[in-house]
Amino acid sequence: MKIEFRDICVDAGGKKILHEVNLTAECGKMTGIIGPNGCGKSTLLKTTLGISPMEAGEILLDGASLAGFSNKKLAQLYGYVGQDSDCVFDFTAYEIVSMAAHIRGKTSKKSEKEIVMNSLEQLEIPHLKDRNIQSLSGGERKMVFIARAFAQGVDTIILDEPTNHLDIKHQLFILDILRKSKKTILIVLHDLRLAAHYCDTLYLMKQGKAVYSGSPSEVLQKDRVRQVFGVEGFASEKEDGTLDFHLQMN
Repeated sequence: MKIEFRDICVDAGGKKILHEVNLTAECGKMTGIIGPNGCGKSTLLKTTLGISPMEAGEILLDGASLAGFSNKKLAQLYGYVGQDSDCVFDFTAYEIVSMAAHIRGKTSKKSEKEIVMNSLEQLEIPHLKDRNIQSLSGGERKMVFIARAFAQGVDTIILDEPTNHLDIKHQLFILDILRKSKKTILIVLHDLRLAAHYCDTLYLMKQGKAVYSGSPSEVLQKDRVRQVFGVEGFASEKEDGTLDFHLQMN
């Protein structure tokens, strides 16, 4: 499913956080949002949940407005994995994932248990199923919440820094899974090298605005990186046709 943000404006505490942001995540592609801290990346994603109420604008999923949809209906349309992997309740990893599988299980030919275990196995964490979520590391919790999104069985997943707390091996593992899933992926990333390599399209944000968009090679040009991040760097194509990001250090 394609997700579109049209002219999104968000105010908080008398300050304008987002200024008429327009963004489209195309069906089956990985769309990345990058930018410095405080530019509004996470706020934009939180508008999909109503956590950051919009002053103006509209969010569409395959052309249908999300306004007025119940939380249950939204859970059937897209998955969301936020930055925060904290959990105040004493749930096991299995129970966390089963919360998503329970809704899907009513319409799926698979049992709820099959859905949960398939999702945990896809993330290679079935060994964590009986562990209390509070006993897990930040990276392990992140894997559990991504498994929960997969258990929803949705075509669209929105992720806010999913590689946070993960070592490099698991960062690559997660991004490989997301890209191979052929789902519509909208993802906030801080690592420009990962963004260049994995994303089909990038949106570069600065001070609450999407100032540049396009392919990673178009967005991560030297002058644009300097303008937004204040560092010297650029994306370039490798021999195998994939992109890499080069940070020039003094």
